[in-house]
Amino acid sequence: MYALIGWAFSLLSGVMLVYQGISALLWTPLGGVIALYATAQIVLPLLLGIPRAIKFVRKGEMRPAVFGRIILAPISWLVILFIVSFGIGFCWPSAADYLYNNLAFNMGLNLGMLAIILSPISRQARSDFNADFDKAYGGFYQSPE
Repeated sequence: MYALIGWAFSLLSGVMLVYQGISALLWTPLGGVIALYATAQIVLPLLLGIPRAIKFVRKGEMRPAVFGRIILAPISWLVILFIVSFGIGFCWPSAADYLYNNLAFNMGLNLGMLAIILSPISRQARSDFNADFDKAYGGFYQSPE
């Protein structure tokens, strides 16, 4: 899956280079990295974390308070992204308009989001998330009685 995303990113960078020029070599990767990071923080806990937590809570291996903690991260990221977007739009409307109309940046954002949304298909991505889940929410596991 990672190789496929890499190929798609390379192809997109080439197409954007032809369409937008040399500036696409900055905007396409920047949009992709921002989308990869932000979407991973918002979507993956909901897409993979909630079902895993449901399984563990149902079995009695984890406390139900884990759901609040899982939901807190995406809400926090959404609030932060809203504040940053609003701040850029309020303080620098011309910069916000430029980013909104920048095709290379927007295509990088779209590809980054698509990569994260499709990542649960990959066995490696799921095992990485499971390890991160255990590390992040390990305090919610209940000891056997």
